[in-house]
Amino acid sequence: MSYRIIEDGHVSSPKGYRATGVSSGLKEVRSRDLALIYSTEPARAAAMFTTSSILAAPIFFNQAVLAHNAENIRAVLINAGHANAGTGQPGLLDAIECAKLAADEMEVPRDSVLLMSTGRIGVPLPMDKLRPGIRRAVSELDSGGGRRAALAIMTTDTRPKERALSLSLKNGHAVTIGGLAKGGRMTSPSLATMLCALTTDLAMDLRLLQRSLEQSVAKSFSRLVLDGGASPNDGVILLANGAADVEPITDPTSWEYGAWQEALDAICADLAQQIVRDASGSGKFVQLHVRGAANDAMAQQVAQTVARSPAVRAACAHGTADWGALLLAIGASQVDLRADLLELRFGSMPVMIEGMPVPIDPLSAVQVLAGNEIELVIDMHLGTHSAIAWTCATSGA
Repeated sequence: MSYRIIEDGHVSSPKGYRATGVSSGLKEVRSRDLALIYSTEPARAAAMFTTSSILAAPIFFNQAVLAHNAENIRAVLINAGHANAGTGQPGLLDAIECAKLAADEMEVPRDSVLLMSTGRIGVPLPMDKLRPGIRRAVSELDSGGGRRAALAIMTTDTRPKERALSLSLKNGHAVTIGGLAKGGRMTSPSLATMLCALTTDLAMDLRLLQRSLEQSVAKSFSRLVLDGGASPNDGVILLANGAADVEPITDPTSWEYGAWQEALDAICADLAQQIVRDASGSGKFVQLHVRGAANDAMAQQVAQTVARSPAVRAACAHGTADWGALLLAIGASQVDLRADLLELRFGSMPVMIEGMPVPIDPLSAVQVLAGNEIELVIDMHLGTHSAIAWTCATSGA
């Protein structure tokens, strides 16, 4: 492992970034609700947005900007409380005005600001509040403002979600990756109700940057299965400004690219798991691990179906040692499996091998399921493919 966690690290920990979070009166309860992340140098931007067929105004805006200026992004402006979704042409005009005002205040090109919004759908942005809020955010930018930004993007979240890693490269060089995220129980692999902004002072070829982000999202945010639904707003944005002054990464077969990918995978997984743990409240974090599938599609189908099962989540919440709900959910996935090969485990404890029940000590099984973190393992014994899903189980599940 070539990276380490930076204690109290945040989205503005990498070199050349400033951030803040201010109160603009966008939420019913007065709190920080407008975040701004700024790069002192032009940054390359990779992004992934919601798979919903209905797109919020900020998503339309970002897609237009990135189509012609992904090499020179300077800032990400994020507001909470109002999603600016289902607001039609007026909502798009409001989004354009927000980006224009932020760019002018920061004295950067108007096509170098990206937008993210979260909150109530179908409600116009209160521009009379946002205008002074944006000006205040620009005036309060600083390198230690990442925590304020993480607080400002919260809606149903109970705590901020942030992380930063230091990545050691060859010849003694080091770069940093920082990030923040928000997400509630309505989260699924389509990035529903989930926003994430990542920053790094590394320099990388734009094509590779996009490729690496897609790989990391597949291993992290795409594993989240909570209450479902697909938001028109959600996405992940990654900025790379090269301020660390190390050689740009251009070769996907290089050691440096592999080390970078490992670190990016780690920070995305960390932020994704923070979302699940927050959504679980006083409940449990559940990891579903499917192994031995014939192909990736089979592994993903089983993992997602079981993770969505109310019966499985309820059994985990109550510490029930009856694994019948797990077996029923696997069957409901409608994949072409061999029941006589199926193996099920609660953590390391086998409860079924080769399609037959294994005698277990009920007390030991209950103890395995009593903790705050539970691993359920499904081995299909049909191939070498695997998948992981993360969900949560509460007493109300």
